[in-house]
Amino acid sequence: MWWKLVKGKIGLKHTRMKIKQKKTIFKIGLLLISSLLIGPRLRAQTDSTEIKPIYFEQLTDGTTQFYFDEHYFLVDKFCQFKSIERVGKYNISIKSFDGPFTDYNNDGKVILTGNYFQGKKEGVFTAYFANGQIKWTTTFKNGKAEGVSRYNYPDGLPMLEILYKEEGAFVQNYWDTKRRQRVKDGNGKYEFSVKAEGYNEYGYTFTDYQGNIKSGKPDGNWNIFLVYPKNERDYAGYERFEEGVFKGGYDEITGVPYKNGSRIQIGPSLFFLQAEGMVSKNCTIDENQDFSMFMMKKLEAAFAIYDSRGLLTGPAKLEIKASVDKTGSLRELEIVKGLAEKDGDKIMANALQNISYWIPSYGETDYIDDVFNITVDAMVDDESGRLRFYNLQIQREKGI
Repeated sequence: MWWKLVKGKIGLKHTRMKIKQKKTIFKIGLLLISSLLIGPRLRAQTDSTEIKPIYFEQLTDGTTQFYFDEHYFLVDKFCQFKSIERVGKYNISIKSFDGPFTDYNNDGKVILTGNYFQGKKEGVFTAYFANGQIKWTTTFKNGKAEGVSRYNYPDGLPMLEILYKEEGAFVQNYWDTKRRQRVKDGNGKYEFSVKAEGYNEYGYTFTDYQGNIKSGKPDGNWNIFLVYPKNERDYAGYERFEEGVFKGGYDEITGVPYKNGSRIQIGPSLFFLQAEGMVSKNCTIDENQDFSMFMMKKLEAAFAIYDSRGLLTGPAKLEIKASVDKTGSLRELEIVKGLAEKDGDKIMANALQNISYWIPSYGETDYIDDVFNITVDAMVDDESGRLRFYNLQIQREKGI
C-alpha cells in the first residue's frame, strides 16, 4: 500500500458541539456579491481573447496606482471585487513601497494614509471610516509599531488603546459598544468580536473573545464563541493564560486541545499589511471568498495522518468534476484525473464530499445548478511525506 499511518494510528476528530448550518444567511451575502457581477460581466467571460489583468498603472507624476480588494490582495482594475485604490511610489530595487501613499475607496474617499522609508513603515498611519471619522492611528518606527495605537468607533468615540513597547503589545484602555470603559490602565474585562472573513461552512459571522486583562495582557481563562446573525452563539472553546503567557487551549469544534500558540485576536484586523506582499487573486467568487483555499486545506487535512511518499513520482495536476445544485449541495463528484492509487482518490473524494456547503453558481437572476471543473496541483513533500495541494482553480460551466 502506498501510504502508512503517521505514528501508526489514526487521529479521530470528535465534534463536541452542534454548529448551526446558516446556509441561507451566507447565501444572502453571496447574492449581493453575485448580483453585482451580473451587470458588467467579467471581461474574461465576455471576450474570447484572453485579456491580462491590470493590477497597477503608472501615473504621470511618477507615482503608481494599485488596485486591491477589501483585504488588500491585488485584483484587476475592472474586477467587481476591487474596493481599494492606492496611489504611491513603489521601489522596484527593494520590492517595496517607498514614500507617502494614500488609499481610496471606490467612492474616491480617503481610507488610509501612511509612509514608507526604504521599504519599512515610518511615521503616523491614519485610517478613516467612510464618514470621514478617524478609524485608527498608529505610529511606526523602522517598520514596527511604537507608542499608543488608538482605535475608534464610527462616531469617533474611543474603542481601544494599545501600547507598544519593546516587550510587546499591551491593552491599556477599552470601551465596549455601549461606551462603557471596561479596561482601564491595563486592567479589566475585555470582549471583542472579530468579523469572519471569507468562506466558512458553518455560517457564523463573527468570532467573539472574552476574558480578563491584567497589566495589559490576557490573564486566566478566556472563552471563545462563534456568533451568528441575530446574535445567536455557539461555544467554540477556551484558552488559558498566566500573567500574559499562553498555557494552552481547547477547540470545542474538533474536540482537540492545542498548545502551539494562542488563537485569540486582540483588536481589529489590519488588512493593509497584506498589500506589502503584492499577492494577487483571480476575479472569481471562489478566490474572493477563499473557497478555493478552504478546499485545499480540506484536502491537505484529509491526508495529514498519512505518509504519502511513493504516491506521486513528481508534481501532478489533478482534475475533479463536481455537480452542485442551486442550494449549495454537492450532488455528484467524479475524480477525472486522480492519484496513482485508488485509495488516495477515495480519501480525496471523501474530503470533498464532507464539505457541507458549496458556493452555488449564479445565473442571470438567481442561483442555478451547475458543474464545477476543478483542477489542483499536488506534490509530496519528500522530507515530511505530506501531500501538498496548491493552485486550485474552479471553472463553472454555466454561471459565476
